[in-house]
Amino acid sequence: MSTKTDPRVIRTRGMFEEALLGLMEEKDYKKISVREIAERSTLNRATFYLHYYDKDELLEQMLDEALQYLRNSVRVKEIEFKYVSDNPHPIFIRLFTKMIEQKRFYTVMLVQEKVPYFTESVREIIETLVERGTQYMIEDKIEFNVPADMSIAYITSAYLGVIIWWLKNDMPYTPAYMAKQLTRLSTVGPWVENPYLSSKKQNEVR
Repeated sequence: MSTKTDPRVIRTRGMFEEALLGLMEEKDYKKISVREIAERSTLNRATFYLHYYDKDELLEQMLDEALQYLRNSVRVKEIEFKYVSDNPHPIFIRLFTKMIEQKRFYTVMLVQEKVPYFTESVREIIETLVERGTQYMIEDKIEFNVPADMSIAYITSAYLGVIIWWLKNDMPYTPAYMAKQLTRLSTVGPWVENPYLSSKKQNEVR
């Protein structure tokens, strides 16, 4: 049996991951030692070194695994890019569901920003999603009022900001609700009726 799928190995590594995550909630990563990780996990340093070269390898594996799961959850399927403002986009549902499943991890990494490059990696994943959506719109002959690359940067930052806000406020809404709001923001904006268009009509009447 491969050690990667051995339940004992999975359990042991999970204990070390939880220990490191707990310590990162309390202190700066640079101040965490392997001894502390081992003690927090109720295992020992010898066992730690059977699985990892050092704490950096443990952290790197945690982040790589999380990013790969996130990439898989938001992988674009052509049929899914049919935006309807009243229906939550399935990609957004998967995104928020994945973060609820790993609430503690994403709170530490994105809200507390203990590892800045992880936030940047999440931003890149979102950017790729937005780029694909933009490409579908271009192929559908949808015209942009601003340069497409500027639109992508704006939407990417907005999505990431909403996600961090949601995490920071202890996930007050369900994945389906959050997905619906992001879908609305992506299609018709935050208003019931566009106030700028309403003002323009009123001015025209005058």
